[in-house]
Amino acid sequence: MVSPRTCVLLAAVALGPVALAQTSTTNPQTPARTVESVLPQAKVRERAARLDSLLERSLRRLGESALPLVDDATFVRRAHLQIVGRIPTLAETEQFLADPSPNKRADLCDRLLDGPGRTSHFANFWFDLLRVKSRQQALSGEPFAHYLREAVRQDLPYDRMVREMLTAEGAGHKQGNGATGMLLRDTNMPHDAMANALRLFLGTRLECAQCHNHPSDVWTQRQFYQMAAFFGGLRYRDDTLPNLVGLRGELAQAEERTRQQALQLVRRMNQGLDGSGTGVEKLPRDYKYDDGKPGDRIAASTIFGPAAKLKAAPPGKDKDSSRGNRRERGEAAPPAVDSRTSLAQWLTTPKNPRFTAVIANRLWARTFGRGLVEPLDDWRPDTTAVHPELFDALQKLLVELGYDLRQFERVLVHTQLFQRQATGADEAAARAFAFPGPLLRRMTAEQVWDSLLTLVFDDLDERLRETDARARPVYEQYAELAAADAKQLIAMVERGRNPMQRQQQEQAEAARRAAAADQELQARARPLLRQLATARRNGDQALMLEIAAQLQAMGLPLGQRAARGREGEFVRASDLAQPAPAGHLLRQFGQSDRETVDAARAEATVPQVLTLLNGFLDQRVLEGRSALRRDLDLTADGERRVRIAFLTTLNREPSADELRDWRPAIASGGDAAIKDLVWVLCNSNEFRFVP
Repeated sequence: MVSPRTCVLLAAVALGPVALAQTSTTNPQTPARTVESVLPQAKVRERAARLDSLLERSLRRLGESALPLVDDATFVRRAHLQIVGRIPTLAETEQFLADPSPNKRADLCDRLLDGPGRTSHFANFWFDLLRVKSRQQALSGEPFAHYLREAVRQDLPYDRMVREMLTAEGAGHKQGNGATGMLLRDTNMPHDAMANALRLFLGTRLECAQCHNHPSDVWTQRQFYQMAAFFGGLRYRDDTLPNLVGLRGELAQAEERTRQQALQLVRRMNQGLDGSGTGVEKLPRDYKYDDGKPGDRIAASTIFGPAAKLKAAPPGKDKDSSRGNRRERGEAAPPAVDSRTSLAQWLTTPKNPRFTAVIANRLWARTFGRGLVEPLDDWRPDTTAVHPELFDALQKLLVELGYDLRQFERVLVHTQLFQRQATGADEAAARAFAFPGPLLRRMTAEQVWDSLLTLVFDDLDERLRETDARARPVYEQYAELAAADAKQLIAMVERGRNPMQRQQQEQAEAARRAAAADQELQARARPLLRQLATARRNGDQALMLEIAAQLQAMGLPLGQRAARGREGEFVRASDLAQPAPAGHLLRQFGQSDRETVDAARAEATVPQVLTLLNGFLDQRVLEGRSALRRDLDLTADGERRVRIAFLTTLNREPSADELRDWRPAIASGGDAAIKDLVWVLCNSNEFRFVP
C-alpha cells in the first residue's frame, strides 16, 4: 500500500521549473586575486554586450528571437548553481531578493566568482575531464587533485596549465609535482595518454586510428603513431632516488612479510615520469598499409596546423634506436630530443586551429547547456559552429584574456543570454539549438550533493579544506621514504613504522577522538534539546530562541551539525575522495567513475528518488540539526514555515495556490506535514534542474 507521504510526493513531483557569500576571505580556497583587480567590471560588460550583439544578429538571420529575462528568484538560483555549484542559502536568497540595486545581478556574479565555492565547483569540472582518481593501484591521485585545485585558485592560464601537464617529470608523490598526474593517469599506456590529450585539448578522436585507418574520419594509423612518437621513450617511474642502493641485499636477509611491505613502499615511492621524449616510435608488427612496414621507426609529426619544431638529436647518439626490445638486442636508448615540450608548444599555441576553439566551446557548453559546436570532443574537417561570428569572437576573447578561464567565465555570466529564460531539451532537440536562452538541464551529481549539504549547514563553504589537505599525507610519506636508505627502510617496516599504515592509524585515532567529543557534547545538550522540542510544540518562540542561544554558547549551534574537521564525509564534493565510492549519493546521481573522459551522467533514475526519500533527507535534513530544520523550528507561524521551505529549497516565494494548499496542511498536520513539504520540494524537477 502506498503511504500518504509517497502520495504527497508523487502528486507534487511535477512542480514547474524554476545565488552574497557568507564565507570569510581567509577561506583556504578563496581565489588568490579578485576579478575586479584584473579587469574592471565596466570592461567585462562591454565584452559581454559584444557577444550578445553577435548572438542577436545571428538569431535574426535564423528567424529566431531571444527569450525574455528571468526574474530575480530564478537568477539568484542559476548564478549560484552555475558559478559556485550549489543553491543559495535562505539568507543569500532573501538578501538578494530584497536588494534594490539595479546592478545587483552583475555584482552577485563577481562576488561568487571571488568566493571559495568557485574554486570547489570548477575543480569538479577538471576532475571529471581529467579522470582524477584518489587511488590508482600504487599511485595516489591526491597530488594531481591538489595541483588542479591550486591551478583554479591561482587562475593559472589554461595554456600554461596544459603545457605543465604535458611536460611534467619526476616523482608523482613529491610535493610540487602534481602536474605529473595527467600522464600518470595512463601509466604504462603512452598511446592512450596521447589519444586522451588530443581528445581533451583539441577535440580530436584519434584513438580509432591506433589499430587501423580511422573508419569515419581522415586520420590514418601512420598519423596515430607519428603523434605517439612525441611520447617516445617515456618511462613511468622516477629514477632520481639513489638512496636505496643495496636494498636487494638487505631484503635477502629479511622476513617475507617485511620484504613484501618494503617492496610495496619502494613501488609507491618510484611512481613518476622520466624522459622528455625521443620523438621516435615504431609502427606495430601487424601494420598493413603501403606507407610503411611493420616495425619501421617513424619520427614525430603533427597532424594539422603548423608543424611542431623538434630539436636535433645530440651528436654521437644512435638516432634510430627505439625502445621496444632494445635491451635484448643490446641497443642504446634513443636520445632525448625534448619532444614532449615540442608537442606542448604546438598544441597550446593560439595558432593551433583547435586549441582555443575547443576550450572556449567547452566553457560555453558548461555555462549555457550545450556547445556552439557539438559534439564537444569529436571535431571533423566540416565541423561548423551554429553561430560562426560569435564563435570567432569567443576565441579572440579568450586569447585576449591570456587564457584566464575565470575572466572568460565572468564575461559569459555577464551576458544578457545568461539572464534569459531557459529552453527545454525537447524543444531544443527539434533542430540545431540557437541559444535564444540557456538550455534547461539537470544538476550534475556534484551540484545535487553540494545543494543538499546547503540545507544542512549555514555556510557550507566554511567547511572547505586547504587545497592540499588530502595530498599532504602523501607528500609527508614520500619525503620520509625518500630520506631513508636501505637499512632505514627495512628498520621502519620491521618496527611497524610503515608511513602509510601509520597515517591510516593516526586518521582513525583522530576520528575516534572527534566522535567521543561529539558524543560528550550531545549528552550535555540533550536536556536542552528536549526543552526545545517542548517549546516548539507549545509555540513558545521566545523560549525557543533562548534555548538556541544556550546551545550556541555550548558550541552546538542549531544548523551547524558539527565543527569543521568532524563529519568528514559531509564536505563539498571536490573535497571528498575522487570519485565517491559506489553507492554514494554522488554516484547514484551520475558522478563519473573516472575510467573514461567526461563520463558523468545526468539521467533520472528510480534509485535517486529512493536515496532522497529514505536516506539523506530523513537522516541529515529533517531529523538532524540542519540549518533548514532550525529555521523551520524557530518560527511558529505556519505561513512563514511554508515560505522558508520554498525559499530554502527552490529559492523562490511560494505561489498563492501553493501557500493556500500547504498552510492548512501544516496547521493540521504539524511536523509531519512540513516534512512532507520538504520531501516534495527536494524531489521535484524544479529542485533538480538548473533553471
